[in-house]
Amino acid sequence: MKRMLLKIVIDGAIIIFVLTIILGYRALNPARMPVVITPSDLGLPYEKVEFFTDDGKKLAGWFIPSKKASSVIICLHGYPANKSDILPLIEFLYPDFSLFLFDFRAHGESTGKITHFGLKEYLDVFAAIRWLRSNPETKNAKIGIWGYSLGGAVGIISADGNNDIKALVSDSSFANFPEMITNYYKNLGPLKYVFGFLSRVLGRWVLQSDFILNSPEQRISGIRCPILIIHSQEDNFVPFEHAKRLFEKAPQPKEILITHGSHTEPACTPEYQKKVLNFFKKYLYQEGR
Repeated sequence: MKRMLLKIVIDGAIIIFVLTIILGYRALNPARMPVVITPSDLGLPYEKVEFFTDDGKKLAGWFIPSKKASSVIICLHGYPANKSDILPLIEFLYPDFSLFLFDFRAHGESTGKITHFGLKEYLDVFAAIRWLRSNPETKNAKIGIWGYSLGGAVGIISADGNNDIKALVSDSSFANFPEMITNYYKNLGPLKYVFGFLSRVLGRWVLQSDFILNSPEQRISGIRCPILIIHSQEDNFVPFEHAKRLFEKAPQPKEILITHGSHTEPACTPEYQKKVLNFFKKYLYQEGR
């Protein structure tokens, strides 16, 4: 009997370990979602751009220029997705602002084999800012960021101590990434803590970094720009509690918009559009406009 129980325990541990490796591999290597629409499909002018990060990743993006705009907004997609997924969501910002969309590393048309869940994606944002500063049309423009889900988290991390970013909208961001790993296994009952712990160990070994470093609640106090936090009370993936913690730790000036709906169906209601547009106008419009 003891031998049988020991065998069951050992077999169970092996199964859990193997499943953690399989699930972790899939998470770090997201499926490449196809680019389903382009700005021209929505009647928007655009330029295809390519630029490089400090660690050598080639990123693919779209620059959507507006003749009436003196500011530009960098728009950051979620996981696993690409720039085309958020294009219909942020179209309302044009033509009041020029727009810059790109695929994070390991997503869409950009290079890279694995995602880092924010640990390196801030380098992608820095590279986008460099491109805007080197472009004659935007070299003196005020820069804002709109980010959804992972993009919202990366926006916060990128704005920590960054004087180039003048306004930030973070929609549906997580506050603490290790908590999100455990929450990912929520349907496994108490085993979620085992899978969560092993996943964090695996991530630390593969990425050579601790996931606590890409937790926005650890970085948000260092942002140097106004922030608008948006989150749904019914978010079924990132609990609303995360938004409350981020808002509490964010420095002034800060605002919050509470929406409704699931995580995979971001609110884009007239109220949402008016709030976001007015926020960016307040902080990004050049003096005298």
